[in-house]
Amino acid sequence: MQSTDLGKTGTMTQRANQRFENREQAGTSLGLALATRLEAGEYVVLGLLRGGVPIAAEVARALGAELGALAVRKLGVPSNPELAYGAMASYRGFSGRYLNEGIHRRAKEGFGSAQLDRVEAETEQALAELAEMFQEYSPDLAGRIMVICDDGLATGATVKAAVELVQQLEPERIIIAAPVAPPEVLNELSQVADEAVALLKPGGFTAVGAYYEQFQPVERDQVLALLHSKA
Repeated sequence: MQSTDLGKTGTMTQRANQRFENREQAGTSLGLALATRLEAGEYVVLGLLRGGVPIAAEVARALGAELGALAVRKLGVPSNPELAYGAMASYRGFSGRYLNEGIHRRAKEGFGSAQLDRVEAETEQALAELAEMFQEYSPDLAGRIMVICDDGLATGATVKAAVELVQQLEPERIIIAAPVAPPEVLNELSQVADEAVALLKPGGFTAVGAYYEQFQPVERDQVLALLHSKA
């Protein structure tokens, strides 16, 4: 494989108004782009549960890498759970946490500490259940080049929590990869990982699903089938 010339942040391909057919097609395209640009090495690819696993499965296939899953959950603002004021991650008994200080401060002012404490307690419980469900698909990361994949990076909150966690496990390098991400989010992620890349880096980013023809929720059995096929 060839050495990448993208630097710390880059766009591998960019075509106006491009959309992916589904996660499988997006992951195949991302895997091909990474395989032709990354150096040879011992890679492990982790998909963020759940939507990142179909992407990671295709990337792992392209890189000939081990596949795993990393449990993450957003910390959602009570009035708008899709708006993340932070995120939590769990893997092999380790935990990671990220807070967007600005959104967190406003949420705390608007809803109070007690309500945010309830959000975090509920999120932590759901995260623990998710991590336990997929704990057998948690490869060792020490000394390995790891690629963290998601189906898109809207705010980067969950992947920042994931990076905070995996840094504790001493991988050789951390690469963040997704089919689509806003340019400002890629720039932020390049400060916490060795490299952050996307196939599409559109201006005026709205939502991850807007860049897919099919964007159905990823079910537990689908994730397990993908992980089992690479076990």
